[in-house]
Order: sequence, then structure tokens, then C-alpha cells
Amino acid sequence: MKLIAFRIRNFRSIIDTGWQNISPDNITCLIGQNESGKTSVLEGLRVFHTGEISEDVLRSDLSLPEVSCKFEADGEAFLDKLEGAGNDLGELVKSQKDIIIVRSWKADLSSGLSIGGNILEHLEDIEGARRKHIEEIEKKVLCLDNDLVAAREKVRSAGNEIEKIEVELSEEPKKGQGIRFFKKKETDAGGNDDNRWKKLRDNLKSKKNIFEENSRYLKEREDLVESVEEWDNLKLKLSELDEKLKEVSSRLEERHQTMTLLSGPSLRDLSLGEWEGVLSDYKSATFEREEIIDKTDRQILLLGFLLDGMSRETAAEKSDARMKMDKSGYTPCLLGDIFFEDCPVFEIFEDFGSLLPNRIDLEDIVSANEEVEGYKAARNFLTIADLNYSFFQQPSTRILKQKIENLNARMTLDFQDFWQQYVGKKNKIRINFELDHYSTSHGDKAGKPYLEFWVKDEGERLYPKQRSRGVRWFLSFYMELMAASGKDKHLVLLVDEPGVSLHARAQEDVLKVFEDIKNNIQVIYTTHSPHLVDIDKLHRVLAIQRDDVENHRSATTILDAARLVNASPDTLSPLQSIMGNPVGNQEFSVDLFNIIVNDVGTFYLMTAAIMLTGYKGKIHFIPSTDPSSIPLMCNILMGWGMRFAVLLYNNDEELEIADHLKNLAFSDELVQEDMIVVMPEGFQNAEDLLSTLDFKRHVLHNREGITFSNSEYIKEKNLPRNFLLSKFLSNVKTGSVKRGNLDEETRENLVLLLNVLQKYK
Repeated sequence: MKLIAFRIRNFRSIIDTGWQNISPDNITCLIGQNESGKTSVLEGLRVFHTGEISEDVLRSDLSLPEVSCKFEADGEAFLDKLEGAGNDLGELVKSQKDIIIVRSWKADLSSGLSIGGNILEHLEDIEGARRKHIEEIEKKVLCLDNDLVAAREKVRSAGNEIEKIEVELSEEPKKGQGIRFFKKKETDAGGNDDNRWKKLRDNLKSKKNIFEENSRYLKEREDLVESVEEWDNLKLKLSELDEKLKEVSSRLEERHQTMTLLSGPSLRDLSLGEWEGVLSDYKSATFEREEIIDKTDRQILLLGFLLDGMSRETAAEKSDARMKMDKSGYTPCLLGDIFFEDCPVFEIFEDFGSLLPNRIDLEDIVSANEEVEGYKAARNFLTIADLNYSFFQQPSTRILKQKIENLNARMTLDFQDFWQQYVGKKNKIRINFELDHYSTSHGDKAGKPYLEFWVKDEGERLYPKQRSRGVRWFLSFYMELMAASGKDKHLVLLVDEPGVSLHARAQEDVLKVFEDIKNNIQVIYTTHSPHLVDIDKLHRVLAIQRDDVENHRSATTILDAARLVNASPDTLSPLQSIMGNPVGNQEFSVDLFNIIVNDVGTFYLMTAAIMLTGYKGKIHFIPSTDPSSIPLMCNILMGWGMRFAVLLYNNDEELEIADHLKNLAFSDELVQEDMIVVMPEGFQNAEDLLSTLDFKRHVLHNREGITFSNSEYIKEKNLPRNFLLSKFLSNVKTGSVKRGNLDEETRENLVLLLNVLQKYK
């Protein structure tokens, strides 16, 4: 599984990054000022893997973090892990090209995984249907409960009335007997007393009917009555647990406020044992609440079956079976755990965390003694050298020493492929190891083998610790990455400010290492250095800055390459440094003819044009920061005695610059002709070399109608010009766009450009 995007919420200065895509070529660069949130992004990705956080990552509102990662994955490969999955879920998983996994945290800072994306939507639809079924039954049960309450109230009320009426009737026995004795009709007795006695008897009969009818109703529904009472008790218990969790969560929040140095009640009077008790209460209450919810659902199902006329025994069996079936299905959390098993490992590279030791006992390496100094680096070294313990058991000392010498030569050559720095003019360092044994003066260690490491040059043989900080860092970095690239498990390497102790040229060597391992390891790194940003690959850049650049307490926002135009100047300082001060393969050339162009977007298109036409002239394009910087660059090149020219386009700003250069910089007309080239009218910027059709097809990748020039269209739509032209160059380099894909108008314009450049070949 390959990481393709991430989203971080509620983590330090981050409220919500939104979904951010990782560079498809596996190298992603985060640029931005200090305190912008670059390191928070790396740490957010690391805790996605570990699940471990502390209060110091919480925001001031104490909202809990959530980190989501999207991985490129073959859904069909997961089917073997999903035994018993329904056809719908199985087919859905099989069709997936990417998988989203979400890690979220609870109030006690424990975390859990769940699946996301359309698989989650599918499971939520199933759960929604289940909840809807339970809610429909619950509505019927509530009606039944109301009826039962009403029936019980009628029985109680009628019983009380019957008792009162019978007492009143018992006080007038003679009057009743007299009427019966003379066999007269009650109406013949006359008088108010006789009427009252009759009404009491009628009322008694009515109340007895009500009492008997409702008692019979309750008796016939005895199972329902008992089950509804159990349901009411479960609801009461759930309400009590919610109150308890509310109280414990409040104490947890107070704890988080204290630990994050916010104002609020202090819990410092709690002992460690008491605080652990609060955490225990939260965990137990959470667990018990989940159990009560399950029991409540089961009780609702049981009542539904009872309402359908089933016996209590049958209803209990069916509700148990239904709950078992629901529990046996795949939940978002279960799928999250299953898919996470195949996720890449996220590791932060720790500066100087794996420095080569001067010496380490072979026994400590064999026993994997991680506590001993230098174990990790020594293990990395042997991993790169593809050595194991059996190598050192060679019976012939001569042969063993020869093999070690051969390995040292190979390791040094591999290292020198990346470390281009020299000690002196041509003196490159070499890394060596030797096998030796302790002398008798070392007591218990006498005779035992150990490895000794050296970093040599022509002049000195020094232990690793005797070398410069930069050499030690790069060697540690190189071995860590090379060893990791050979692992079976895919790795996402998170590097914060690589090479801060390195020279500019050595920082470029860091990029070479990234390029070498990118097929096996995804790298996400932060930097302030222009030497660690590849100008040809702006698609790798994510700019990190605060919503309010004037307020370091505002939330972090991330801008991808398509939105770099919205980034602040300070955020873009590494890119600006590159564009205005070319380095690496964009530096001024002594051997080639330097041609200054107006900006980096034009640099991309000029490079693409050279590749498309196969032009062999010895020219070298240099991008300026913007057209206004061109005169300054000309002065610098003239001062250095470099061969150069300026290629300008036919727009007002650059025509004005041409006049400025003629009047102030190059007064000689012959020099002007050689050094200032202005493209013909109609070519307002480099993108106008492409026909409108090719511009839409190969740069914009859409069919929108364009009624004016390509350069005007970019301005009108406020499009990310540099990014678009960078992608066009990338497609030319990969062969996705070839000369044969271009129409006749574009090919003619490229020929015109070649004719302009012919004088510099």
C-alpha cells in the first residue's frame, strides 16, 4: 500500500488540512516559515502509525485529533482477508483502487482505527438500515409502553375506587335489606338516599369492569410487561452512565487544560494513583456503556418479536441470533484494523539517532542489544553490506581480511556516489570497518571479537566521532535510508529539516539519496533551504503557512503546487531563492552559452521546447525571479565575464526592459544585437509558442474555448502558470508528449524559436 494523500484535524496548530496529495514520485517537500506547522504535519503522520499522543498536541479548545490517510491499494488483494464478507461488501472492496484509514482519539487519549471512504458509506448504510429497523420497533414499544402505563394506572385507580365504594356500601346494609324484604322496586323506595345507593352499585360495577378488563390486558401481555420493564431499566442505566462519562470527561478535560498550560482548574493535587483511577473510571464506563447499548438493542429486537406474537423463548432465540449476525459482520473499526496491517510503516528520521560507533562488540550485534551505543548504525552498516554472523566465522584470517577489504571498497564507492564533497581538492572520504579481538588487558572480554569503524581520507584515519558534524549526519542519514530501502515492508520516511549542518552542495547530495530510494521509500521532508527544493519538480511542494501570516497563533493551512500563488513571500522563500539565484543544474555555466529568461515558467517551457525539437546547441537557460530582476542578473554575469544573452517576449514590461538594457547596460549596438533577443509580435510569453489547441490539450487538459492568447488566458483565469508548465515539461520528459503529438502551428513556432537560438549554438 502506497500513501497518496492525508488529512490531519485538530493537531497542534492544525484545525483541518483538508485532503493533501502526496507527490506521485514519492518525494514530497514541505516549505514554510518557522512555527508554520511543518513539523506538526510530520508528527501527525507519525502518530497515525503509532497511535500515541500526549496533551501537548491538543489544541486550546481541546478538540481531539483525527488523522486520515489514503493509500493506493489493490482491493482484490484484500478479499482473502475478508472471509464471510457479504457479496455487496466483497464486490465493493474488490473494486477499490484506494483505501482510506482513519485514526481518531478519545478523551483518555487512547485511539482507534476505522475504515473511511465509500466502504465506510456502505457500512453506514447497512448500520443505518439496522438502526432504522430498531427505531421502528422502538416506536411501537413506546406506544406499547404508554398503553401499559395507562392500563396499570387504570387498574390502580379502579382498585382504589372499588375499595372506597365498597366501604360506603357496607355502611348502609339495612336500607338495602328492607327494600329486598318487601320486594319493591328500587325506584319505589324513593328519596335521595335510595338514588345514591343505586349510583354506588352502578359505579362499583363499572369500576370492576375497568379493573378486570385492564388486569386481563396486563395478564395477557405479561411477557411484554416484563420485557418493557427490563428495557426501561436499561435506558435508566444508560442515562446514568452518560452522566458518569460526562463527569469523568470533565475531569479529563481539566487534566488536559493543566498539561497544556491553559487556564483552568488544577489537578495537581491528585496523586498518580488517583489520576490512574480517573482513567480507569473512563475506560470502564465507556466499556460498560457499549455493553448496555448492545443489551438495549437486543431488548428492542426481543420486544419486536414479542409484538409479532412469538413466545418469550422463541423471541429470545431470534433476538440473540439477530445480534450475533450483526456482530459477525464487518464494522468500520474491524476493517480499519484489518487494512492497517498492510499499511506502510511511518518513521521519523532522528538526527544523529544512529551514529556509527567507534567500536562495538560482535556479541552485541548478534544478540541485538539495542541498549549498546551505536547498535542501530552498526546494524544498518551490516544490512547495507549484506553481512550476517556467519561471514565472520571464516576459518582463514587472510581470506576474511580480503573479503572485508573488498566490502570496504564497495561500500565506499556506493557512499561516494552520493557524498560528492572533497576534503581538499580531490580527496574524498572513505568508510571502512575492521574485525579485531580484545587483548588480554580487557579482562572478561579478552579474545572476544569486535568491529571497529573508520572514516578515512588521504591524510587521516579517524573514528566516526572525530569527523565533522556534517559528515557524521550524512553518513548516519545515508545508512539509515539505504538499510530501510531493503526492507519488505513499505516505508514512509518523515525527515524534519535534513542536512541543516551541511554545506549547500552536500544538501544537494541529500536530494540524490532521496531520488535513489524513492522507488522503495516514500519521503516527506521539511526544509527552509533552496538547495533541497528541485526547481523542475514543483509538484512535490506543499507550502505550509498560518491563516493569518501576522499571527503565529492562527491555524495552519496547506497550499499545494496549484495554489502556490496564494502563499506568502516568506513561505515561498526557498522557491524564490532558487528562481532568483540559480543553483545546481540551473547555475551559471562557463562552458555553455547562458540565456536569461523572464521566470521559471518560461524556463520549463524552453527546456521542453529544446527536448521536443532535439536541439543540440550548447545553450543553458537561467530563470530570473521575474522580468524586473533581469537587469541585475545581466550586471552580475557581465561582472563575472560570462557569455550570456537575454530572451524577452513581446509584452509591455519586457519591451520596456529591452529599452532599459539598451540605454543603460549595453550601449554598443553590436553587443545589443547579440545579447538582447525579443520574440516577434504575437508571442507575449513563452506559452504562446503553443497553439491554442495544443495549450488546451497538453497544458490545461480541458476543452474550454479560448478566444485570446494563451498568456492572456492564464492571466484572466489566474491560473498557476509555473505549475502548469512544470507538468508540461514533466510529460515531455516521460514521453507522454512528443513532437508528433503537436499540431502544425506549434511545430512552426518551435522552428521559429530554433532560428532565434541558432546564433548561440
